[in-house]
Amino acid sequence: MPCVRYIFVCEGESEWAYLRRLQSFLDQQPVAVNVFETPLRLIAPRNAVAKGGSFKTLARQFSGVRRENKRSDIRVWADFDLYHRNDNRCADLYREKAAGIPDFHFSFYNFEDFYALHLDELQHQAWLAFGRQGHFDEPLHSVGYLPGFTQFVVGYAKGAIPPDFISWESLSNLKRNKANRPTSNPQNLAGIKCFADFLVGVIDQAFPGRLPP
Repeated sequence: MPCVRYIFVCEGESEWAYLRRLQSFLDQQPVAVNVFETPLRLIAPRNAVAKGGSFKTLARQFSGVRRENKRSDIRVWADFDLYHRNDNRCADLYREKAAGIPDFHFSFYNFEDFYALHLDELQHQAWLAFGRQGHFDEPLHSVGYLPGFTQFVVGYAKGAIPPDFISWESLSNLKRNKANRPTSNPQNLAGIKCFADFLVGVIDQAFPGRLPP
């Protein structure tokens, strides 16, 4: 199986750290005889971190990365909260985006919501209970949800992914739990993709049978 490569423009340090940790895990997996590299590479260049989730920031960063990697498959991974609330007209600008800007892959709504999809059943249910108090309908800013999140993930810090966080067990949790992600889209935006769906799909294709059906 040939190696499939994607380059990611990331909103921030958390997404960059996750992709680096994930790739390290994938690189450790055994490959078939006479195969010399992992079948999947999710590349997160340090200079592709946008350091912000607004549409203008991400579109500008994407254009810069594309100029340097014209033949590569470049994706954008961002949080959906700004687009849900239409902060800084993010939803309006996304709706009007130029043809050369791809549909974004989103965490619904924040990186921590995506992170929570990897948790075991008990922890994930606790996060769902918190989110259903209002966050899943009207996404909170980090000052509103982080205190609740750190009750379930003790010691969590933005931009830091524990070495043992990525495993086949946590990725299996992601595949199971992603059906519980928030779905509210009050701006009725089309052309939005779920990063969790994308990730499970490419891992299933690259490592068939390693995740539950």
